[in-house]
Amino acid sequence: MSANEKSWAGWATPPRIDESLRAGLAILWRAHICAQDTGANVWDFALRTGRLYEAGMTSSDLRWMIAKGFAEHGEETSGYDDPHRSFRRSNGYFFNNHTCLILTPSGAALAEHVFRETGQSSQATLSALAAVAGETAALINARQGDYETSRPAASALKPRWDATRRELSVTGLIVKRFRVPARNQETILSVFEEEGWAEHIHDPLPVTPDIDAPTRLHDAINRLNRCQINPLLRFHGDGKGTGVFWEPSKP
Repeated sequence: MSANEKSWAGWATPPRIDESLRAGLAILWRAHICAQDTGANVWDFALRTGRLYEAGMTSSDLRWMIAKGFAEHGEETSGYDDPHRSFRRSNGYFFNNHTCLILTPSGAALAEHVFRETGQSSQATLSALAAVAGETAALINARQGDYETSRPAASALKPRWDATRRELSVTGLIVKRFRVPARNQETILSVFEEEGWAEHIHDPLPVTPDIDAPTRLHDAINRLNRCQINPLLRFHGDGKGTGVFWEPSKP
């Protein structure tokens, strides 16, 4: 019996875990396992609330996990060049676009109990686990009959961001090459690459005092669209100042 299983065995009444909560718990557990496997600080694998909402969790689910001691959360303050992610930790129940969660040892024990007891049989759990590798959107869209007919260009023109060479390309064609630091643009591109070029990401720019976040994001998006060597991509906001979309440029 593992340490987590022993921890779980001491709890009298297991909580009821519905499919939406199960999917989010699976993603958090996978991140926890990855942190342990690499020997990294678990906060380096913390997941944003937006990712958990996309998996089906609600803000009430997140607050329940925190209240029960299954998760901890903090507001990310990391910079693009920082060697490790940094957070402003919180004990409250307020979340924003920069809030990230990790599982506590109790939360990991809960996840281990839930998924090993059920054999990870639910489709929601399988989809959630795949999401950590940035493949959820591709797996789901591949099962949608109208995807190939309505959006063939999105998969055919999947971009690539090379952070070392600081180049954005599509099928080998350079779209942008940064000769000087462009922190906000490079942060956005790095998150898109990390997310497997999902159609949408939440604002990844760190919180900065005295700077209006939506205005800063809007400016970064405009700069991404300018001066493209090969104008193959278009970036745009979500209309709320909280996220970024990408799409192939129309000929």
